[in-house]
Parts: sequence; C-alpha cells; structure tokens
Amino acid sequence: MLLACAQIGALTGVLTCSVIAPVPAVSEVSATIDMLLLSMEDAINRGDAGAYMALVDTGDPIFATEQRAWANGSIEESVEDVMIARVWDAMIEMNGADEAVTMIEIVWHIAEEELDRSYTFEARFVPVGLPEGAWVFAGRAWTARDVGDGVVVYSDDVFDGPRELVIERVPELRSEVESALGVQLDEDISVKVYPDVSSLQASISMAYTDYLSGWNEPGESIKILGRKDLDGERFDTLLAHEIGHAVSFAMGKEMINAPWWVLEGIAEVAAEPFRAGESDTRVQRLVKLRRNDELRDWDLLADFGGEANNHAMFVYLQGWGMVHHITEFYGADKRNAWLGEMGKGETLDQATRNALGISFGSLDNQWRAMLAAQASLEPVIENDE
Repeated sequence: MLLACAQIGALTGVLTCSVIAPVPAVSEVSATIDMLLLSMEDAINRGDAGAYMALVDTGDPIFATEQRAWANGSIEESVEDVMIARVWDAMIEMNGADEAVTMIEIVWHIAEEELDRSYTFEARFVPVGLPEGAWVFAGRAWTARDVGDGVVVYSDDVFDGPRELVIERVPELRSEVESALGVQLDEDISVKVYPDVSSLQASISMAYTDYLSGWNEPGESIKILGRKDLDGERFDTLLAHEIGHAVSFAMGKEMINAPWWVLEGIAEVAAEPFRAGESDTRVQRLVKLRRNDELRDWDLLADFGGEANNHAMFVYLQGWGMVHHITEFYGADKRNAWLGEMGKGETLDQATRNALGISFGSLDNQWRAMLAAQASLEPVIENDE
C-alpha cells in the first residue's frame, strides 16, 4: 500500500494522510486477463455454463442475466471450436486500479456453415478484490452511458442520433404501452444500441443466426440495431415493440413460456399506435391468406427456436391478427386478463377459457370465420400482391 499525505494550512503544519491502493503493472493485468479469457473459452467448449459464470462480473443483475442466457445459448451442438482471446496487437488500458479495457475477439464455427463467425469488441474487466488478484469479465466497454427519464442507454459515440432518440422517446412510448397493457414496470428501462447485426446476434448467443433489429428477454436490456437512418415512425415502432415485450413479461414470470406468436402478437399490438395506417393493410393480408387457405396452424407458430422459425412471418402477422381480434372483439381488459393467465402459467386453452369464456379452438374458429366473411365480400384479384 502507498501512503499519500498533504499539508493543510500554511501555518499549522498539519498533515493528512490516506492509503492508496497500488495500480498493478499492465503486464501483470495483461497476463491475468489472458488467462481469464482462456478459462472462459474452456468453460464454453466444455459446455459448463456455471464455470463460465464464475468468470463474469455479476454485480449488475441485468448483465448477469444476459451473460447467463449467452452462455446457455452458446452451448449448443451447432457451436464448435470456440476461441476467446485478446486481439493480437491490442494493449491493456488501465482506468485506475478498478477497470481494464482491451479489444477481444470471439471466434466460433457453426455446424454446416462454411466460414467461421467472429465478434470483436472492446471489453471491460474488473478485479474481484485487490487489483493484483483475480479479475472477471464485465462486458462490452460502451463509450457512452446516458441516463434519462426512466431509461439508461448504452451505446458507442457513433450512434449519437439513436441514443438521443431513446432518451427522448422512451417516456412517451413506455407510458403508452404500460397504459395499454395495464402494467407498470418497477425499474428504469435499459437500452443497448449495437453497431451492426452480427454484434447484436452475438450478444444474444453464438448460436443465434437469424436477422433481427431488436431483442428483449425477461431481466435483460432492450437491445436494438443502431442504424444511422433509424428515426421517426420506424424508430418508434421498433422501440415500442421491444417495450411491449418488457411490459408483457411483467405480467407474470411464466409469460416467457407463452406461445411465441402470443409474445410477438402482443408486442406488435403495443407498437400499433405508432405504426400509421398499417392495421387495414395487415387485415387484408390475413384475409387473402384465409381465402387461399394459407393460414398456419397455431401449434406451428408456438415454439421459438423450433418449427416456428420456419414460419416466422406468420408468427408476427397471425400473432398480431389474433391479439388484435381479441382486443377489438372482447376489449383490452379481457385481452390483458388473457395474457395475465398465461403469465401465471396457464395453458393457452385454459387462459382463453378463464379470461374469454370460450375454448381456444372456438376463438380460432371465430377469428377465421371473421376473415372468411371479409374475404367473401372482396373481389378476387389474380396475382395480387
């Protein structure tokens, strides 16, 4: 330990002293972090999510939840030959004794893909106790962190526009969605703005390969793709959709187990007030699908990561259509009660019986009959798009 002293007053000669923890040599921290990265790599390759989480800073519960999901999602049969290391010429930058930053690269192979995938980003590391001891991984070293009214935004400096929009728009979007779903969030909304699709995908898990522009799971940040041209209606609908997920998860801890089409349907309905003039167009698309007998069975749209991935467009469109129908036919209060039943763990059919008074099969027949009735009133246009 070092002792730092300073004289107080020119005449008294009184000294005050304080103990200052020494900053470890960069070379010592570099070696420690390199070993940490090797241990992280080994834990994932061995399929040991618990061992991986022992190497992660869990002081931030949101980051801890995201990392736990990342580790579990990355330990998949499709993920092979994981390598986690400091970029070969990257230096360690010390921020006093309590943080180190360096560029790291994660490389892995997806079975049946020709080329490896990789994710390069500036990462943060913090000591567990004394700086000369063990260190843990603390996530992406965001260059900007801003706090607004009910929102905390993490981003890189290049995304000043989206970051400012998040700060500006979240209060109104959040209030609208909370009011619509009848639930209020207890905490600030955390939003992370990623610079590209591959970084957003890789932040979810190494096994995630589908294109996306937003993401939210219980206990995690809202994650969005920070395109520079993202503004206006497109921005509002993207953020409102993700806030819709966050608010719906507050309806009960079992909501995450509801059918995928229900989760996307309610998020799409939450975004509807900010998507001008699309409801009629969507209804007409559903009418056309009904007329051509192309609607999907609901069980094909239920399992996220399973068969439903082959029908993703229908997950969103039919999900919106059914939730929209329930809202229009039964009212928002009964719709929210229906969601709340699934949040308590009820099956889709039992939730429908409890909240709406009919079986889900009857509800489905009702919805399809409504679409068929509209289809019979419309002229059939060949090759219409």
